[in-house]
Amino acid sequence: MKMPGDVRVAAPFLDAEAVAAVLAERQRAVAPVEAADRRARVRVLTWTLGDEAYATPLADLYEVAVIPRVTAVPGAPPALVGLISWRGAVLNLFDPATGLRIAPPEEPGRAMLVLRHAAPRIALQVSAITAVAAVVDPGSAGTESLTRFVEADDDQRLAVVDTALLIQRLLARPLQEG
Repeated sequence: MKMPGDVRVAAPFLDAEAVAAVLAERQRAVAPVEAADRRARVRVLTWTLGDEAYATPLADLYEVAVIPRVTAVPGAPPALVGLISWRGAVLNLFDPATGLRIAPPEEPGRAMLVLRHAAPRIALQVSAITAVAAVVDPGSAGTESLTRFVEADDDQRLAVVDTALLIQRLLARPLQEG
């Protein structure tokens, strides 16, 4: 039965698979611009924690920097690496592994993500900063999830961290404000 819009291709020198490939390529070539992916995008900073890769929306970050000298805090929760002086303020430097509920990396982090969080001021110790990427906006799926897997424009899958939820997990009790 022939349906409207069906196209019959006669190409005796090509097999069915080759014909399908040619038609698919032609369809991609002539597809209108409107057919492009219109899902909302968010720019994220990708970073590692040991061998694990994560991403944080750029809107949640104040700055990225090398970790300065850290002052340990006796009796601090395990997630708190210590306090740092940064641009005239005291920041709480956290190891996000505790909040992410993964094993802490063997090597201490070398970079920090200064978060946009008013009080207390917070920075996350990470192993390395890897890139900036555009990803499909993970939005809110109605459930609290610390990470949401999304695809970047280069087809890489990334775990985008919900910064607000991570902060809640890390702030088990009041900390230094500065």
